[in-house]
Amino acid sequence: MTLREYILFWQETYDRHQSRPTTYAAHNYVFKNHILPGLGDVLLSELTSERVGEFLEERKHFGNHRPGSSGLGEETMRHIHRLLQQCLDQAIRDGLLTENPAKAFRYRKSTTVKANIMTPLEMEDYLDAAERLGYLPMFMLALTTGLRQGELIALKWSDLDIEKRTLTIAENRAVVRRELVEYGSQTRSIRLTPEVVDLLIMEHSKHPSSPLMFMHPATLKPYSPQMVRRMHNEIIKEAGIDHIRYVDLRHTCAILALKNGMDAKELAQMLGHYRPTITRQNYGPYLPHKVQNEDLPNETTQSELQQAANILDNLLKL
Repeated sequence: MTLREYILFWQETYDRHQSRPTTYAAHNYVFKNHILPGLGDVLLSELTSERVGEFLEERKHFGNHRPGSSGLGEETMRHIHRLLQQCLDQAIRDGLLTENPAKAFRYRKSTTVKANIMTPLEMEDYLDAAERLGYLPMFMLALTTGLRQGELIALKWSDLDIEKRTLTIAENRAVVRRELVEYGSQTRSIRLTPEVVDLLIMEHSKHPSSPLMFMHPATLKPYSPQMVRRMHNEIIKEAGIDHIRYVDLRHTCAILALKNGMDAKELAQMLGHYRPTITRQNYGPYLPHKVQNEDLPNETTQSELQQAANILDNLLKL
């Protein structure tokens, strides 16, 4: 049996039923674009640590298909290595291998997030631009709650409790091919400000018959991740802050919440981290007692962080 044949079996037998749809799609991309072209035709019985090492080295230096680029970054290499190792671990359990040839290699785990923390002016410019473009409810919600992109586009109107000003996040709901897919019942609850609730009510009035909180006006379906990125790019272009990524809304919310006194356990619950240790690992360097002016990204000063924290505090006050 070749590795390609086993990977196809592993995807259908294990991965499809054990992973979120978005995770399954991401795995499929890594297999299709990296692992299968380099190792797919190798027999499992001939897959040695030397062969895997040659493959990983080739991907590291020549695996980037973008024009003008050559190698792959450390994070991408970790994804490739981890997925290959995960698949081959199952091959051992299936009795097809006696040892995992990918385990001879190690990639350093990232210990901190790379974050562009928005300054007070950037936050205001971002929200003003979102309002001018008609996107304010969605992106105000993203900035003040730290919702992941996939969570944002999968929200339903029924997730909002107006009286309690809470939003229930269905952690096992996703948008797949512009349709909502439910594959579990795990949820978490987030408190919202009156201002955000009012904005969401205004958003709902645009399409009162739809169960979706945010709906593409042309298709009447959920937004795709690509469309959210396009909207975000319109906002940062309008605001003149091209360095801010969508994920930086989440990072800004998290870091300023910590700066404003929220403890790691509460923040972990808000962000949907399984353990507070993940939150401390990701954002520990930005905790108040560790912040040093010379270490802050984008030359953000301690004073600016406090200003931004105060802005976020005003947005989050209940």
